[in-house]
Amino acid sequence: MAQNSVRGPTVLITGCGVGGLGAALCNAFADSGYLIFAAARDPAKAAFLARAPSCQVIALDVTSKPSIDECVSKIRQKTQGRGLDVLVNNAGVGLTAPLLDTSMDDARRVFDVNVWGMLAVTQAFAPLLVEAKGTILNVSSIAGAVRLAWQETLRMELAPLDVRVVTAMVGEVETGFYGHATPFSLPAGSYYKAIEATIRKQSTGELQVNNQKAEDVARSLVKEVTGGGSGQAWHGGLAGTVKYASWLVPTKIFEWLLHRNRGLSDLAELNHSYGSQH
Repeated sequence: MAQNSVRGPTVLITGCGVGGLGAALCNAFADSGYLIFAAARDPAKAAFLARAPSCQVIALDVTSKPSIDECVSKIRQKTQGRGLDVLVNNAGVGLTAPLLDTSMDDARRVFDVNVWGMLAVTQAFAPLLVEAKGTILNVSSIAGAVRLAWQETLRMELAPLDVRVVTAMVGEVETGFYGHATPFSLPAGSYYKAIEATIRKQSTGELQVNNQKAEDVARSLVKEVTGGGSGQAWHGGLAGTVKYASWLVPTKIFEWLLHRNRGLSDLAELNHSYGSQH
């Protein structure tokens, strides 16, 4: 994409890779006439996206300030002072493990990428977004609440600056996300050894049975952006169910369902059975 060919709206999408929602979003935004900057920590893994004339792959490590600053500089130059119309915070990593068995290094990495990385990128690109009166699309999850509170705060704080914030509460989607997650294993002597098989199925996505195609979810999210949406946008398998259940189902029933789904009820029965015998 030549620098002098920049016309129409622009979008930066973080976390672009093979088989992921980021790649699907690149295609969906391209179909809507956007010029796309597809960002990836390893640009070689996103090189296939550059085959589209409206897409340029750019290096970005959301945990590195020098990388973020360099990305901002390049996009400011390429957009020729027109700002950035849309920022999609899609980069994220997964981690499945009981809290007692979670490696602190792995846990810090999740926060560094999923929380602080998202905030750092948003802060860095804020001037370009304000200049364009743009939109931020934060890709979150129906299972995640950590990022939601600050995203809603961000939405309120940016509204007076004519920048919209859309938080995508994404449900079950067919992507390669689980293939990039930290490999699952329980340490010897873990309290959760009895339900290791169930946890392993969670870590590999085997328990997801309501997956929607990434392309369909991506098109829905682009409509949220281009249609003037703001606030939470629920898309993907089970998204609607979880949305209304979170409003209507009492917390104790919700917890009971989670306990059964995640094997915690089985663990409790085994523990009580063992305790009654000793």
